[in-house]
Amino acid sequence: MTYWLIPIQEDMWDVILTQGVYGYKSNLKDYIKVGDKLIIYVSKYYAKIYGGKIVGVVRVTSDWYVDETPVFPEETVRNKGFYIYRVKVEPEITGVCDIKAILDKIHFIEDTAQMAKYLRNAPANLKRPIPDDDGHTIEKCLKGEL
Repeated sequence: MTYWLIPIQEDMWDVILTQGVYGYKSNLKDYIKVGDKLIIYVSKYYAKIYGGKIVGVVRVTSDWYVDETPVFPEETVRNKGFYIYRVKVEPEITGVCDIKAILDKIHFIEDTAQMAKYLRNAPANLKRPIPDDDGHTIEKCLKGEL
């Protein structure tokens, strides 16, 4: 099991939770495998509530597959699949964790002055896994234990 940081647009979170699927524009099978945990980070772009926050951890329960069915909000508006590389996921922990509030407790963000470079693309953290200790810290934060 490996932790991966996954930035999403805020409106994708409901789909991830209700339909149990995560999708991306390119295939991430070389990184993310069955059993891995995805730490879901809501990017600040277009966010109304959760921008800049981690909202949950989901566990990957399937291999990657291609599905062009529009399910994410951007896709349903245009009636076209954009995030066609998908995996099934199950929520493990949901909550709200302000990443800035735990910067002194996590280590994957090596240069806080350039924090944004660790929080973009998928998987984030420059395509590196999140250390287990940081994953556990984030889970505690989501549970309100920090």
